[in-house]
Amino acid sequence: MKLRLQFILSAYGAILGAFVAILSFLFIVTINQLIGVLWNNPHDAFPNPSYWPLIICPIGGIFVGLTQKYLGAYPSEMNEIMGEFQKNGRIEYRGRIWRNIVAAIVILTFGASLGPEAALVSICSGLVTWAGDRLHFTYEERKDFTELGIGTMLSIIFVAPLYGIAATQEKRPKTEDKKFHTQKMIIYVISIAAGLLLLHYLLGLRGDSGLFVLLGQSTISWPELLLFVPLVFAGKYFGLIYDQFGKFVAWLTKKLPHNPIVLAVIGGVTLGITAYFLPYMLFSGEHYFPDIAAASKSMSFLLLLTIGLAKLFITKVCLGTGWRGGHIFPIIFASIITGFALTHILPFDSIFIVAVFATASCTNILKLPLASALLIMLFFPYILWPVVFAAAYLSAYKPNKKKLAV
Repeated sequence: MKLRLQFILSAYGAILGAFVAILSFLFIVTINQLIGVLWNNPHDAFPNPSYWPLIICPIGGIFVGLTQKYLGAYPSEMNEIMGEFQKNGRIEYRGRIWRNIVAAIVILTFGASLGPEAALVSICSGLVTWAGDRLHFTYEERKDFTELGIGTMLSIIFVAPLYGIAATQEKRPKTEDKKFHTQKMIIYVISIAAGLLLLHYLLGLRGDSGLFVLLGQSTISWPELLLFVPLVFAGKYFGLIYDQFGKFVAWLTKKLPHNPIVLAVIGGVTLGITAYFLPYMLFSGEHYFPDIAAASKSMSFLLLLTIGLAKLFITKVCLGTGWRGGHIFPIIFASIITGFALTHILPFDSIFIVAVFATASCTNILKLPLASALLIMLFFPYILWPVVFAAAYLSAYKPNKKKLAV
């Protein structure tokens, strides 16, 4: 990396981190305020608001359908963003940024079982590309700057310092020399540190503790270790169910009218009905993390399992009917709550069970073992971090079929 590029990216890295933190904070605060207006105020007027999802979600479907029809397929999803970046080295921003913002606000406010990460990454990467164009960066400089923005945003939105680095670097071809790679990592650290410190300060002003909560303490003994491999495979196959739900929803939507408003309303009705019976279906699930461990103790195995499976299903329904967004928060929630379901039938350390199962499930869905481990480990005590990494890589392991062939 040239000295000029090193200096520019280091300086802008800190600025970018601060910018991403402010953008994330303002976006999330805006969404939460709108959710409060739409969902909490009616609760004050009605003594029994359990039926409210049956009203709000279908109405939301109309608005979502209108945004899909007149704005297009927004907000962009993570795989689309990363695919465009890897292909073009930039994210097109002309006419897209405001569409991403409007569509994301509508979808998330009306209770979609989705997270804000896809919209935020799309908005941020578009703005970073715009800045690179205005600063007359070369192709390589703009590509590095955009990659830095994507990684920083992922780390900050999940409040996981190393997640963004792993998510953007894990599947990249190893063509860089070690010196260049080290310099890039230093810039990442500068950017993420600046962003997380500022975000922590901003959240503190609102009395918000952030996303991650420690789900409990753990004690590992031989019975737990003997259960490790079965739990990994259980989590892995739970993750496969998510893919099957996706195939089913895709098959079903092909048989429905190809009208974005009709599809979105069907998605809204489905979301409303499931949320009427299972309120955990609403929103991404991140708001439930602080109470999930305690709440799971009063629920049955069957109820917890139903919530976990339903969360995966309704997330795919949302994505398949035009309610676009990020799926990382919902799959983490579904994996963790299903892990707690297993604690009702397995008389072993409950936090160990949840950690292994949830890690294996999320890894199988995200296809990024390192990034998954760096994200999931923050819910668990230090003693389980090696277990989390082992579960992630075992879940991702695929034997070489050629070597197995006789």
